[in-house]
Amino acid sequence: MSVYSASDMAGFLSGPFGLGVVCAAWAVLLSSSIFQDAIGLDAEARVWLLDVDMERSFYTWFSQTILALTGLLLADTGIKSLSKSRGAALSFLVLGAVFFLLSADEGLSFHEVLSARMGDVGGLQFAWVIPAAIFCMAGLAVLMPFLRSLGPRVMGMMLAAAGVFMSGALGMEAIGGEVLFANNGEIFARPYRLLVNIEEGAEGLGVILFLFALVRHREEAGLAPGISLFR
Repeated sequence: MSVYSASDMAGFLSGPFGLGVVCAAWAVLLSSSIFQDAIGLDAEARVWLLDVDMERSFYTWFSQTILALTGLLLADTGIKSLSKSRGAALSFLVLGAVFFLLSADEGLSFHEVLSARMGDVGGLQFAWVIPAAIFCMAGLAVLMPFLRSLGPRVMGMMLAAAGVFMSGALGMEAIGGEVLFANNGEIFARPYRLLVNIEEGAEGLGVILFLFALVRHREEAGLAPGISLFR
């Protein structure tokens, strides 16, 4: 039953109404966090469930869900592409696995464990971004032939999505670590709060842009709408 429900939800995302709901939810949740910072709420007055920097928050849950459902939509796209191109199908499936891993990281924080083990490298507080950036660049280079096969418009949308996502997940994360250190670990320091909201907002926007690109590809490829992976 739960798998069937997940399929329905991922299928819902592939329609214009579903994409609109996702955009609205992202904007409302992000704005709620920004509003709390703008009026300067302290730890006691703050609604932590609306704070994007908290693991137990609506925004984190939203991010986990959208990443997982996008992974499911990628897996479905891969399965449906098998008859046309095994190489493309494999690429979609690999990307689906990456999105599932990102979804798991939202809740389990693998990157924080890696960061703690690496410590301070070259003066960089969140040193995990270094191997992550190398991995992302290598993965992008490997996937370029596949992206070109999707056509210039879809490729451009996916590259833009990747750029926006990585600017938040890696760029803002690295800068935020330095700002946090400079403010003696004070999580309510305004510069840090600004960077946190930009970081999480960019990550969410990147996933949404990728979702739009994937839906567009499915339409151009004439793939059956909805998710039929488990049916």
